[in-house]
Amino acid sequence: MKKPLRVIVLGEGKDERGKPRTLPPFARVPHDQQGAMEILVRRALYPLRHPGQSWHRGLKDNDGIHVLQPPAPRLPRQPAMTELLADSNALAPLVSAALKPLRGPVPVDLLVATHDADEAASSAIKAVHVVNTSLGTHVPLLQPAPEIQAWLTSKRAIELAYDREHCTVPVPDEDALKKDAKAELQRLLRTFGGSFNAKMQASLAERMPVEDLGRYDWSGWNQATETLKVALVENGLKKLEL
Repeated sequence: MKKPLRVIVLGEGKDERGKPRTLPPFARVPHDQQGAMEILVRRALYPLRHPGQSWHRGLKDNDGIHVLQPPAPRLPRQPAMTELLADSNALAPLVSAALKPLRGPVPVDLLVATHDADEAASSAIKAVHVVNTSLGTHVPLLQPAPEIQAWLTSKRAIELAYDREHCTVPVPDEDALKKDAKAELQRLLRTFGGSFNAKMQASLAERMPVEDLGRYDWSGWNQATETLKVALVENGLKKLEL
């Protein structure tokens, strides 16, 4: 049996489903506490662990990919994740703890940074590059364009997540998604009074049909698996039989 792939995901927003997580650093995060980006990273990694197979929500905690709780930054003030991702000095200790600990075994196999492809992305790109160069790590940066909601918005996913009848949710407008994906998702939810929150976005990430995830090449999803594969190889994980 293959060893589980241990992954930490750093995202801009909440890393859970709307409730504070009290897990210790590097503890495994149960499926029902994972946020949308953590689930999407698992979905992008799954074909690497199981070639020719597609992730499905019935797998839950049994897909061979363990999402771990990130270590807390050792700073006087707990920064927002957007601040941490833009500051190489704040990001470096976290990456070091995960991938280059001073003592003991390396607790994770892959640390993934994520940031919407917006005007602020340049700071994250620079910070991740500086950290990788200085530490000799390979932290990949996934950038949903224009934001994560472009990876989450599909009429079928919304119908499944909100238990709506088939074809009762409008088809997303592609031009609107390109411009402001969050606003377009909110527009679709308003057609039947759906709530826009972290828990429901995680539910969309679970239920998104694979064909909808890859529908828009401009969104960046179609490059996610290859980006993660390169990072795994660079981190020397050929032994995991990827």
